[in-house]
Amino acid sequence: MQRTPSDKRYKSALPASCDVWMWRQNRSEIQVARGWKVDEIVAVATSAVREAPNRREFLRRIRDDVGIRVRVISGEEEADYIYRAIRSAIDLDGSTALCVDIGGGSVEFIVGTASEIFFTASQPLGALRLAQRFRLEDKPAATDVEACRQFVRQHVKRLHRRIRPLGIDVAIGTSGTIQALANLVIEPDRSATSGLRALPREEVDAIVETLCNASARERIDRLALDEKRARNIVAGAIVLQETMSALDIPSLLACPVAIREGIIESRLSESRAKPERSLRRSSAHAFADRSAIDKRHAQHVARLALRIFDQTRDLHRLSDDCAELLEHAALLHESGTHVSDRGYHKHTYYLIRHAALRGFTEEQLVVVANVARYHRKAPPAADHPNLFELSDEQREEVEKLAAILRIAEALDRSHRQSVRDVAVRCNGSVRFIVRARSDAGMEIASAAKRARYFASLFDKKVRFETS
Repeated sequence: MQRTPSDKRYKSALPASCDVWMWRQNRSEIQVARGWKVDEIVAVATSAVREAPNRREFLRRIRDDVGIRVRVISGEEEADYIYRAIRSAIDLDGSTALCVDIGGGSVEFIVGTASEIFFTASQPLGALRLAQRFRLEDKPAATDVEACRQFVRQHVKRLHRRIRPLGIDVAIGTSGTIQALANLVIEPDRSATSGLRALPREEVDAIVETLCNASARERIDRLALDEKRARNIVAGAIVLQETMSALDIPSLLACPVAIREGIIESRLSESRAKPERSLRRSSAHAFADRSAIDKRHAQHVARLALRIFDQTRDLHRLSDDCAELLEHAALLHESGTHVSDRGYHKHTYYLIRHAALRGFTEEQLVVVANVARYHRKAPPAADHPNLFELSDEQREEVEKLAAILRIAEALDRSHRQSVRDVAVRCNGSVRFIVRARSDAGMEIASAAKRARYFASLFDKKVRFETS
C-alpha cells in the first residue's frame, strides 16, 4: 500500500512572524486607503486561519502590528460570498450550477441557482495543503502524484452521490488556481460573458501532464507563472482534473471572480441602502443601549436571523426591506427585560410599539414590535389583539419573520455565542446545519422546538445537523 505523507506540517501553527511580516508589506496600501479617509477596511480569513491552533495569537498580532481586525469566516459564509460573486458575474438564467473554488487550504463545492444555494461542502483539498503534503512543489515523483490523486478521489467520490442527483447544467471554476490554468491553455471565449473561458477536460488533462513534468523553475521560466503559483499549481491542477473526471464534467467555465468580489458585492449592496436605513439603525441601537440589554447576544441573534433569512428567500419570498425589519426586531427582542423578566416578550412589544424611534414609519414600527414579541412563547394567532391593526400583508410578514427569529434566538439561548454560524439547505425538507465552537446541544434542542412553527408555517419538514 502506498504510504501518504503526513498532513502535520500544514496543520501546525501559523508562522505568525512571517505572515504578519507580509501584512506589514501592505501597510502602504492601508495608509493610502486611510489617506482617502476610507471608513472601513474589511479583512476576512478562511481555511488556514480557521484550522490554526494559534489563530487567536495570529489575529492579535495582525491587529496590534498592522491595525486591522480580521474576521474569520466559516466555510458556509465563504461559499455564500463565492456564490454571490458568481451570480453577479454570470446570468444563470434558471440553470443549476456547480461551482468549484480551489483555495490554498480548502476547496469549496457549491450547487445552486440564481436565487438559491442547494448544497455546499468544504474539502481539505487546497492547492497549498496538497502541494506541501505530497511534495508537489518542485518536479514531483510519479508516486507522489499518484498518492495525491488517490487522496483527492477519496474526497470527491464522497460528494458524487450528493451532487449528481441535483442535475448540474453548468460547471464554473473560480480562484487564482483555475484562472492560472485557463491562462495556460486557452484564450478568452468571445462568445461568452466577458472574462469567461470554457476549459475542456482534455485540455486540463494535457496541462496536468505538462506541469507534472516540469520543475518549479521551468514553470516560472517557460509558463510565466509567478513563484508562489508555480509551486502550488500542480496540486490545484490535479484537484480540478480529478473533480471533472469524478463528476463527469466535460467542460468548465473559468470565472474571474471569487470570494473577494463576493465580499465587495455584499458591502456594495449594503451601501446602496436608503439614507433612512442608517438613521433607523442608529435609532434602534440607541434604544437598545437605553434598555440595558445583552447587546452582544442581541447582535449575534440578529446576524443568525439574517443568515437564515438570506438562505430561505425562495421559501419566504420577502423583500430586503423585511430583512432590515427582522434585524431591528432581533436587536431589540429582549428590551422588555428592562421592565420585568416575567413575560418580557410582551413588554418588548409595548416598548417598541410606543417608542419614538427616528426613521421608522408607523407601519415599520408595528411590524418590528410584533416580530420581536413573537420570538418566544406562543406564535402569532388570529385572536391576539396586537395583530388586529395589521394588514394581511403585514401579518404575513410578521408570521414569516417571527418564524425565523424564533430559531435564531434559540440558537443563542445560553447567551454564549456557542453557535458560530448556521447554513440552511432547502431541498424538499429544510436542513439547518449548525456550526458551533463548543457544545451547543441545549441551543439545538431549543431551536428544534422553536422550529415547529417554522415547519407548520411553510409546510416543510425541518431538521438540525451539526458540521
